[in-house]
Amino acid sequence: MTQLLAWVAVGMATAFIILVAWIVVSRFLADRRRRRERLLRPTIETAIAEYLAAEEPEQPRLPATKAARDLLRMVALETMSELSGRERGRLVALLERLGIVAETAARLGSRRRRVRRFAAEALRQIGSDEAERSLSVGLEDLDLDTSLTCAAALAELSDEALVPPILALADRAAVDRPGAVAAILVTLGRSHPSTIGDALDPGVSLELRRLAAAVAGELRLAEHVPLLREALHGEDDELVARAARGLGAIGDVGEIELLLRLAEAEDRSWFVRLAATDALGAIGDPRAIEPLERELNSDGWLLQAKAARALRMLGSGGEEALRRALGSPATTVRDQARVALER
Repeated sequence: MTQLLAWVAVGMATAFIILVAWIVVSRFLADRRRRRERLLRPTIETAIAEYLAAEEPEQPRLPATKAARDLLRMVALETMSELSGRERGRLVALLERLGIVAETAARLGSRRRRVRRFAAEALRQIGSDEAERSLSVGLEDLDLDTSLTCAAALAELSDEALVPPILALADRAAVDRPGAVAAILVTLGRSHPSTIGDALDPGVSLELRRLAAAVAGELRLAEHVPLLREALHGEDDELVARAARGLGAIGDVGEIELLLRLAEAEDRSWFVRLAATDALGAIGDPRAIEPLERELNSDGWLLQAKAARALRMLGSGGEEALRRALGSPATTVRDQARVALER
């Protein structure tokens, strides 16, 4: 037993020594890398500035070491974020001639996820044709964050030919990465509005349809009203609520009757009733006044607030309903009506 404890103590001491040695070596290498960067950065920044400012620039002469090339890429990406037009195109062309873009694309094949993610983000910033070709391959990366970064870049850069694989990836990732998928859909909705219809199709996942419904409404994509109307008739409360908000934002009057029923539907989730109430106010149909007045006098602070705001948007008829609510025996109803009238 004593011998076993001795061996354990020796093992722990050895592990401690190895850990200390690793920390010391890591700090030494990090300090050396920072010193090298401080020495090289001014040279590289000056070379890039002179290259961009020259009328007929010559390729700058820079140190050929790996560290210098890595730093050149870093400085170029930092500079690129503040450039546009001719200067940006010139810097991208320089990176391609120097092989920096090709080297970055090659890192998409690294075994380390962190390296692949950095490469995908760098190629997204560069945005050249060469970068786009590499990013399309990165859509198949097993690391979800890397593939989504590639998809986000391609949504900004590519034509509609790559939209199907982008949407296929978005469909697979909608549950685990809804924020990233929503950002991709917003980009596609702005550059290729028709593609949001594919994400609203009943054949895709429910999660993707929910996100697409929200994007269609946020971007006021009136061409997708038929699909939003179809979603409004669905059973999923979250999808119905987002479709209602979308139709309200667009101003579609084709489903007023259903929105009126949803605003008072006791068998639907409270947020469906709120979304329908909001949509009725946004659309501005006077038929919404009576049910909204009932909602204002119902229980539930949130529903009262939404109903009061919607009534305020319905002109003189809505204002009359709000004035009637000032005489309500319920304090919250009176407060909501007063706030709405003061806006």
